[in-house]
Amino acid sequence: MTGRTIADRFDVVAERHGLKALFWQCNRDGSEPLEDDLWTLAVDRRTGERVRVLERERENFWQWAADMWAEAVAHHVVAAASPHTVPILHIGPGVVFREPPPPGHPQLSPAEAVACALAACEVLAGLHAIGCGGECPRRRDGSLEFDMPMPIDFGPHNLRLTRESGEWRIAWLVPSHCDLAFIDEPKYDYDSPPIARDLARLAGFYLALAPPAPNQPAVVDALRRLADGELICHSVAEFARLLLALVPDPDAWAPRVAALPVIDVLPAPVLDWDRVIAAGEEKLPTLVPRQHDYVAQPLAVAYHRRASDRAALAPADALRDVDRALELDPIAPYHITRAVLLDRLGRRADARAAVDLVLAEPDAGATPADDDYDAIHLVDRRAFVLDDRERARAHATRGTIALRDGDLDRAEHHLRRALALDPTAAHAHALAAVLYACGDIDAAASLEARAVELEPTNARYHWDLAVSLHRLGRREEALVHARRADELEPRDPTCRARQVRLFGGS
Repeated sequence: MTGRTIADRFDVVAERHGLKALFWQCNRDGSEPLEDDLWTLAVDRRTGERVRVLERERENFWQWAADMWAEAVAHHVVAAASPHTVPILHIGPGVVFREPPPPGHPQLSPAEAVACALAACEVLAGLHAIGCGGECPRRRDGSLEFDMPMPIDFGPHNLRLTRESGEWRIAWLVPSHCDLAFIDEPKYDYDSPPIARDLARLAGFYLALAPPAPNQPAVVDALRRLADGELICHSVAEFARLLLALVPDPDAWAPRVAALPVIDVLPAPVLDWDRVIAAGEEKLPTLVPRQHDYVAQPLAVAYHRRASDRAALAPADALRDVDRALELDPIAPYHITRAVLLDRLGRRADARAAVDLVLAEPDAGATPADDDYDAIHLVDRRAFVLDDRERARAHATRGTIALRDGDLDRAEHHLRRALALDPTAAHAHALAAVLYACGDIDAAASLEARAVELEPTNARYHWDLAVSLHRLGRREEALVHARRADELEPRDPTCRARQVRLFGGS
């Protein structure tokens, strides 16, 4: 016994070994690394059963963001209450799992294998929906930030199988224990997006359980191509529909497959930013200066993300969050957000100053050389470089402020630059507003049509295009877009009224 407890319920009985130290030991004595050595093992006082603890790294400050992310994923798993994941008994600090079944991927019949693969689809689709996916995309210093996906591991030490009542089912350790992944010797592929990598490994999981035999259905060949990296589907939901061809009773699975969220690009992770910020502020005073940035930079990300969530309803609170983010990590994107919030609060002069500070920076910055040891301790030096998307956001913000100032020449200059750097519907629509104000209705309508093409479900874009087309005498075209705006916002009582004002009783 170590005498330590976790949340006053779990008595620690064995501490984990560091992965590097364990491998050095194995190299010296020729042994194989043991899974138990990589866990903190404990006993549940209530039941007397052994449990496994994925602890927060108390000493490894560079892992702080990864630990916060892992606990957020654990909260998702508990809320999902999936029968396909290893039960989680406690979250924070760390994650406590019930004792999982032994690792291994036995060979199964195709029917058993496809049932396990479809169960994995249900878990994985939910994880993709919260921005969790891909392999271990850790930075060279070992850290993981909130703008990066939490890794999911498919190896037999994380994605396990168990046999209950004569049926095989999966018991997935989520969040994954990344040290266990190294025992499985995964082959990482960072050239493809996270979802594509997960689909390839999901196909590989099925093929490992039911190796292809002669005269297999055509879908098995498709799975083999997918496992080899050919992108034949783009989401877990689409992959699951492929698997239905292998299910003996597809009608039983079809409703569950139809209910899967269709996620073809990982969204930005959503965490409980209040919890993350409280933990980060508690952690910062314990660090020496050289350790500070490992926590300060991801903590700044958390403040910035919370500010973005608060911006619409509580801009003053959001501004305080952005100011704290800038204290922790004074990078350009936070200055741009600060300018947006200042403008929203009516502090236009301060907003101009904030965004002009960003636009005064050069278009590119230098990242540290691989051997620059003093720079490597930072979470990501690339965060200081203003990429095209952020520079476009700066120009768009400056252009919008200039439009409100009535400085149409300056507004047009900045918004044209924004559209050239990042040709989005929002930038096209903003530039159209300037051109409309200048009296160039033809050019405005052209850009509004482009915005509609890029974002066809935005009712505002359809309506503004309708107004411009009406002014150009193209009444029938204008009416089509006005009606479409009405369809997209059926609960907005102003839609019909403004349509009547523009077109009469049509």
